[in-house]
Amino acid sequence: MGTLLSIITLMASAVIVVLDPTPMLVFYALGVIIVSHIGAWLLKSGPGWFMAASLLGWSSIMFSTPLALTTTQLNQLARLVRRQRDGWEEAQVTLDFFEPLVPYAKPLLIAATVFFLVLAVLALRGAAVGAFRYMMDASRGLAAACTTVGKAAAFLFLPMMLIILYDVIQRKYLGWSPDFTNTDWYKTFTSTRLQEMEWHLHATLFLLALGYGYVHDAHVRIELVRDTLRPRTRAWIELFGALLFMVPYCYVVIEYGSENALRAYNIGEGSDALTGLPYRFIIKGMLPLGFVFVALAGLSAALKCVVYLFGPASMRAESGQYAGDTQHGQAAEA
Repeated sequence: MGTLLSIITLMASAVIVVLDPTPMLVFYALGVIIVSHIGAWLLKSGPGWFMAASLLGWSSIMFSTPLALTTTQLNQLARLVRRQRDGWEEAQVTLDFFEPLVPYAKPLLIAATVFFLVLAVLALRGAAVGAFRYMMDASRGLAAACTTVGKAAAFLFLPMMLIILYDVIQRKYLGWSPDFTNTDWYKTFTSTRLQEMEWHLHATLFLLALGYGYVHDAHVRIELVRDTLRPRTRAWIELFGALLFMVPYCYVVIEYGSENALRAYNIGEGSDALTGLPYRFIIKGMLPLGFVFVALAGLSAALKCVVYLFGPASMRAESGQYAGDTQHGQAAEA
């Protein structure tokens, strides 16, 4: 039941992300996040699910416009409301509700941060297996999610290769039979559409596999510098890098990437080419989705580093992947 409530927290977080800035439904979703996350803590949600719900729940609140509304943004929304011909009265009522929140935007965001931090600490202290084992289990759960998504995305290579193969054959065939361009088949599967689908699939595969690459320590490192550092120094650098740079950067990409994808959906954006693919919001939506798993991978690495730095010596080999030697993906020696 606790894990189910964590999943509900994740679903409510997604609702906040995809909604327009002004719907009142944002506040109902916020209530669901608070209640379900408290329930997930009380009913002992799975560590990985609980940590994911904590990170993504906090992130969704951080860039929910009604909760982080500035005076400039409020004035912009007011101008948009006045330009509407239909439904502007209802929009104005909603805007009047948001206006008193502006002076309290920062306190609300600070309160949300404290809420998730307190629940995370309480979950660690109440873990029957101990705080460090709980963090390792959470790290493994997050890593497993990134690994599953990365492996699933790898199968996109198959349709991508088939499309490339067909595109090459089709272009060769056009040299033999130029009249083929007049057929309904060619008009449906033009070379432009095929090439765009190729890079759409490649971009999706790349973005969804980023988290997989990080949890398996498969990305490029500066070995010339890293090899000269002690394991504990490496772990400290990894911890601060994940918490101070990686996860906040993911937050920025998710926020603006979501806005970009929603804007593409609202205006019905398609390809710049007349014969290209429509629904450009799908590929644009892959950017924030991919960085969700990068953020989860960063949290997974940070938890392992905490266990390595402060946990018992018996867990050091298990948690020392990011403090180990130059053989990526292998645990450090105890």
